[in-house]
Amino acid sequence: MAIGIPIKIVVLTIVGMAGLAAMLAFIDNGEGSIPKPIHADVKSSNLIILSAFNDTDDIDMAVEVMDSIKGTHLKKASVVLSGLGAASANLTNDNGHTILRFKKTDFDLKEGEGYLRLDVKANGFQDYASEFVIKIVK
Repeated sequence: MAIGIPIKIVVLTIVGMAGLAAMLAFIDNGEGSIPKPIHADVKSSNLIILSAFNDTDDIDMAVEVMDSIKGTHLKKASVVLSGLGAASANLTNDNGHTILRFKKTDFDLKEGEGYLRLDVKANGFQDYASEFVIKIVK
């Protein structure tokens, strides 16, 4: 009886180690599952003076989105500019660029100035956010 228990423990340990080795073989090294950093840059002016626009004029803001590590442009990234009671969203094209449009009347400026927030999201990448990306002045 005493001889059977150590043999069972040895056999179960070997079977358990083989099962653990099989499970570890299926697990990837994990680098592909870590989100990569991105960077977004507003290509138009980061200061908008509303008195320079008519009520019907479009205020276009160009945004470029890139992979921070490789420096390549990201397509189909979701880009949102929001704040002051207005928001505009669009997806980037194949070159990583997008245009976000506003009207002068979209902004609710209770004080003389305010800021727009930029949010960017893309599959496999960390979310990017910038609180004070564009300053809006009456």
